[in-house]
Amino acid sequence: MGQKTVRFSDLSGQLITQDDALARIVIHEHPELGDSPVEFEALTDEAMVIEKAALRVAVVELHLPGEDTPRRVIMDAAAFDQLATDKPMSELLITARPARRPGTSPVRASTRAPRQARVTCAPGRRRLPTARWASTSAAPRGLAPSRT
Repeated sequence: MGQKTVRFSDLSGQLITQDDALARIVIHEHPELGDSPVEFEALTDEAMVIEKAALRVAVVELHLPGEDTPRRVIMDAAAFDQLATDKPMSELLITARPARRPGTSPVRASTRAPRQARVTCAPGRRRLPTARWASTSAAPRGLAPSRT
C-alpha cells in the first residue's frame, strides 16, 4: 500500500497539485505575531500578490532625550518625505552622515561606509531594512526635522 501527501494553500485552502506551484512564506513581523517567525505554504500566484502589494515605507529610529531605548517606527515613505520642508528628502538622505552603531563614537562612525541591507521587495521599490512592526499611527505627532 502506498501513501500520497496532499498539500493545500494555508492562505486559500486550494489544493497545490504541482511542487513548482508551492511557495513558502515566512512572516518575520506582524502585529499579531510573537517573537519568533512563522511560515506557511501557498500557491506561487498567491505569494506574488503579496509582493505586488508591497508598500513604500521609511523605517525610522527615534532617539529621544531622556529615553534609553530608541523607538522604531515604520511609516509611509511619502508622509516621511513631507517632513522635510527646507530641502527635498531625497537630497537630505544623500547628504546625511551615516548612522552610528551603538557603542561607537561619532568620529569613528562617520568614517565608515553605510551597509546595504538585503531585503526583498516589490520590483521597482526601494530596498529597506526590516524592523520591528510599528504602525504609522505610532509616529509622534508634530515631529519636525531638526535644524542644526
